[in-house]
Parts: sequence; C-alpha cells; structure tokens
Amino acid sequence: MLTVSSFTQSLSSNPVFSKTLSTAYERLSSGLRINSAVDDSAGLQISNRLTSESIAKNQLRRNLNDGISYAQIAEGGLQESADILQRMRQLAMQSQNGINTDADRRALDKEFQQLKNALNGIAYNTEAFNRLPLLGDNDLLSDNVSSIGDTFVKGIPTRLNSGLRSIAYIPAGSTNISINIDSFSLDDDLQVFTTSGRHLVGTPLSDNVWSINGVGSGSDIKSLLFLTQEGYTPTASYDSSSLITNGSGTINGTTFTFSGDQHPGVTTETLTIDNTNEPLIISVVGQGVFDATVDWDTLGSPGSGGNSFEAGPVDITATNSLSEGTDYINLAKTPVGLSDLNMVESDVLTFENAEVSLQQIDDALAYVSESRAFYGAKMNQMESALKLNDRMHEGLMAARSQILDTDFAEETAKSTQAQIVEQASISVRVQAKSSDEQVLGLLGSIGDR
Repeated sequence: MLTVSSFTQSLSSNPVFSKTLSTAYERLSSGLRINSAVDDSAGLQISNRLTSESIAKNQLRRNLNDGISYAQIAEGGLQESADILQRMRQLAMQSQNGINTDADRRALDKEFQQLKNALNGIAYNTEAFNRLPLLGDNDLLSDNVSSIGDTFVKGIPTRLNSGLRSIAYIPAGSTNISINIDSFSLDDDLQVFTTSGRHLVGTPLSDNVWSINGVGSGSDIKSLLFLTQEGYTPTASYDSSSLITNGSGTINGTTFTFSGDQHPGVTTETLTIDNTNEPLIISVVGQGVFDATVDWDTLGSPGSGGNSFEAGPVDITATNSLSEGTDYINLAKTPVGLSDLNMVESDVLTFENAEVSLQQIDDALAYVSESRAFYGAKMNQMESALKLNDRMHEGLMAARSQILDTDFAEETAKSTQAQIVEQASISVRVQAKSSDEQVLGLLGSIGDR
C-alpha cells in the first residue's frame, strides 16, 4: 500500500527532476544548449559545420584586408612616381625652349637624371608583404647584387665603371679579404656598407665624390643608392656613426684596415677585412673607371648577401565556397622601373633628346595612371567582397546561435519549475513525517491504558 511518506520520497528522488535541474544549470552556466553529443547529436554536427564556416569567414576578412593594404601600398608608390614624372616632363619642356644654352640644358639634365634615379628607387623600394609590386620579374634577382667572387677573378685586376652603384657584396662568413683599387688619377673612392645602410668604411658625405653624384645627405643616399636591386633591405637608412675614414677599426667583430682617400696624389686605395659576420656591400663612388684587384681566403655562402622577394602576381582569396572551390582576386604586377618605362637612356641635353624624352614621359604617365586605376578598381572589388562576406557571416552566426546557444528564458523556467517541485516534495515529506509521528504517539498512548 502506497503511503504518503513513500510517495513523497519517490517524488523527491525522481531522476527526471534531478536531470532536468542539472541540465538547466549546465546550460545556464555555459550559455550553450548543446554541451555534449547526448544533448542534441544532429544539432552538434550542424553547429560544428557552421563553426568551421564562421572561422573561415573570419580569416577571409583578414585576407581581404591584407589585399587592400597591398593595393594601397602599390598605389601610393605609383602616385609618387606620377609626381616625379610630372616634374621630369616640366624639365623636358623647359629644355625645348630655344633660349637655353648647352650649359643650361646640362644643368636641367642633372636634375632630370636624379629624378630618373628616384623613379627607379620607387620601383625597387615599394615593398609589401615581402613582394615588390612595382618591379618587373626580370629586374627581381634572387641575389640582388653579385658576390665579390662572381664579380672579380681572384688576384687579377678587373676594370669597372665607378658611379653611384654597388659593385659586389661580401657574403657573411668570408675571411681575409683584400681590395685594391686604382682610379688612374681620378677621384673614385671605395665605400663599404651593411645591407641596413650603415656606412662602415669610406669617405663622408661631405666629400666631393658624393656631391658630384647628387648626394648631399642621408636621405639622398637612401633614395639613390639604398635600392633593393643593390642588395639593401627595403628599410635601409644611412648611418655613419661607425665610419672608418682611415686606419684600422673593429665593428661588430670585424676588423677593417683602410688606407683612406688618397686623392689628390696617390689614387690607389687599399682595404683589408679579417672576417665578416654579416653581408657587406662594396661600392666605388666617382665618375670614372678603375681597376680593382681582389683577394680572399674563403667566401661565405653565395646566397647569404642578397634579399629574396616573392615574384609573380598576388592572389587574394575572395570567397570560401565549400562546394565549388575558392575564388581569387588577382593583383598583377605594375612595373615602373626605368627599363619598364623605356626611359633608361632618356635625357634633356639637346632639343631633340628632350622631345624624345617628352614622348617617353607621356607614355609613362599614361601607363602609371592606368595602373593606379587598376589598383583602385581592385580595392573596390575587395571592399565589395568584404561587405558580402560580412553579411553572410552575420546570417551564419544567427543560424548557429539558434542551434547552439541557450534559450535563457526557457532554461530559467525549467530550473525554476524543477526547484519548485523539489521544494514541494521536501515540504510534503516533512508534513508526512509529522503525521506518522502523531499516529505513533496516539497508538502509544492507547497502549499505555
């Protein structure tokens, strides 16, 4: 026979109410409706797939933003190239004026040639994500300047033109290098730099050998010499705090012994280097020719001195279509080096040359403008893909939330209901126990009689 006590005991210990309350607490504390596969096996599978898609769309957003940044950097370099070309066009038009003398045109051409160097520098120094978007693949060398062992034959004089350029690099790990140059009574000076732009050996920028090449400050040498094609890093900046102009000195564990600038008078300069802990770039700055005799004991790895950059176009992920594959937005290169613009030999020294240069500049300006429009269109395309991705992601997250997230109102109601039932059962048990005691008390009093 079912008594009040046995009924209340079974009610309070019913596992259904305990599980309901435990599940409600778990969902309220975690914020998730599905905390294990037993809660909703099908829902768990669907929510995991939606979570995977959500992660992919978050990454797609970052990919598109990277692509927009790449295009902005490239377009910024093109804008500066256009400004330089406009000034070059102005100089070409000025040179065409019949009032100018040959001396006037030579003066105009000096600025014209320096602007050409700056234009080329933009192509080699506009770097984004280890890529050079304004440099043609033919200009992108795996070792940007040849090793000294490739440029010179050991112990045999080699004749080269001096100027504002690098002639070779000494790889890290080389030992006992000696360099002897003979500039044949002209002022051609030996210079040694690190790939980051530290001037270790040579003549200071105040020397005439720099000014005749258009260099008067650290910013000049950065824009005219510190090019990635010359082996320098894109962030190279001029630093002469450790410059050795004569005698011996040790820098970063490397000892240099330099004869110093021997002009005027003796035009032979000598340099010895005991070992190299980092790649060093050699230049001979001047406006003549020189003979260089180079010797060494060992040379480091041939590939340890140049800067490696990725070639080819850039493909930016535009979609994450699981069924049809991923689409891409292609950002092709837009080379604006002097060779790409057909302006390597351009000058304004004569009326005829200025006329030819003017046509070359007009063609270059049309190409640069077209390239800027290309990047603008690509940025708009990526912005559109970004907006579409965000809208799809918003709907995806809403669907995932309906499956996975806790309905706080429902779970709160369930937990409250389970708590009320539990409290009621406890109250009934207390009352039932009290009734049992009263009955026993009456029976006991009857027995006493």
